[in-house]
Amino acid sequence: MTSGMNAIKKLLYWMLVADLLLAALMMRQGMTWLISSQVAFLSSLLATLASFYAYKRLVDKKVEAGDIPPEARDELDEIEDRFELYDTNEDVAQEDFKAVIREERQKIGGVKNSMQTLARTIGAALSPLRVAAYLVLILGFLYLNRHGMLEIWAYVSGLLIVPLVSLAVSRRAG
Repeated sequence: MTSGMNAIKKLLYWMLVADLLLAALMMRQGMTWLISSQVAFLSSLLATLASFYAYKRLVDKKVEAGDIPPEARDELDEIEDRFELYDTNEDVAQEDFKAVIREERQKIGGVKNSMQTLARTIGAALSPLRVAAYLVLILGFLYLNRHGMLEIWAYVSGLLIVPLVSLAVSRRAG
């Protein structure tokens, strides 16, 4: 658990560093550039943290319900090999290959399975915290626009800090 907390602290640290660099650049352009970038950064950060929290609650509920055993595969492995296609160490003969493909397609399911997955995860997608974070994002944009303080390039720059830093930190850690 502490390694997870350290990873989050590291991520937030680098986001703060990147935001301070962005703020220094935006201050050279003027106060409206600084305000636009900071409103966008804070909105993006709130939306991302709310999404992480909603997803964490969903996973915790699944673990408690027994849908995910505690000794389940690593999260990264789950993302990269969602349907456990690469878990086998056996060599599959050419004639068995079609049977394996059919079996894997059955695991994936179809529209019915997609709808069941949607029903199970809709709570995380529509969590009040996440909806509120996206409302802050939208209202911040509209407020800046209405009051003539929206500098679109500064706003986009502020929005991009969170995903770009997240990507860079995850690439570096992995």
